[in-house]
Amino acid sequence: MGLAELPGREWMIRDSKSRKYSYDSEEEAFEELPEHGEGATVWTREVYRVLFITRSVDGWQQVPTPRG
Repeated sequence: MGLAELPGREWMIRDSKSRKYSYDSEEEAFEELPEHGEGATVWTREVYRVLFITRSVDGWQQVPTPRG
């Protein structure tokens, strides 16, 4: 694939004390969300990776908690 940009998505939980925890998928982040206490939220961002550099176009966006 060479030096092409590889698009991807990053996921994190930010707790009420502004600590951040990284996850590989939306499902994993929402599974772990209750473990981080009241006020914790899930965030995501679209990223592009080139070699060892990760860049985000729009920055972190909060993800609404799924209903159900």
